[in-house]
Amino acid sequence: MTRLPAPESSRAWAWSAGLRRIGRSGRVVSLTLLAAGVLAACGGGTEQTQVEREVQDYLQGVVAPAEIADIDCPEDAPIRPGSTFLCDGLVEGAFYEAQVTIIDEQGRREIRPRQAVMQVNATETALGAEAATALGFNVQADCGDDQYLVVSVGHTFLCTLERSDTAATQDIEVKVQNEIGAIEWKLKG
Repeated sequence: MTRLPAPESSRAWAWSAGLRRIGRSGRVVSLTLLAAGVLAACGGGTEQTQVEREVQDYLQGVVAPAEIADIDCPEDAPIRPGSTFLCDGLVEGAFYEAQVTIIDEQGRREIRPRQAVMQVNATETALGAEAATALGFNVQADCGDDQYLVVSVGHTFLCTLERSDTAATQDIEVKVQNEIGAIEWKLKG
């Protein structure tokens, strides 16, 4: 295997618009719900189902066009200002989790995803363009055959760069910086 030359440094880079859609308000959202529904929500029953549905609806907007399903919030979560709990579900079959924090007595809450959902095609295109600029020659990135990658913030995944003119390949390590898909990458080896 021929290795690509290493760039002078790894590149930190936030993905441009179009890589993935996020909620209209950005990374974190505050929802205002009826106080009675929120205060009863984690006691189980229909109120819990309603909270889970509202969390799922918000997260669907974050991960779109991927699909999120089976959101589950704890039945015994304390619903008072400052309390925090985790809700989990599946995005395209992969585990996905969001932290929910109760903000005030009126039932407003903040929902913060703990993983980024990366569209593989868009990730490969953007990563290939960034790497080509950094390396000084054309490359194509290959991050696997899945349509989406669900990666925890702070974790890494591997892709391969292939030089267009020589077919030389080099693995790269891609680290997810936040829940909206900002990354940094470096050549491995």
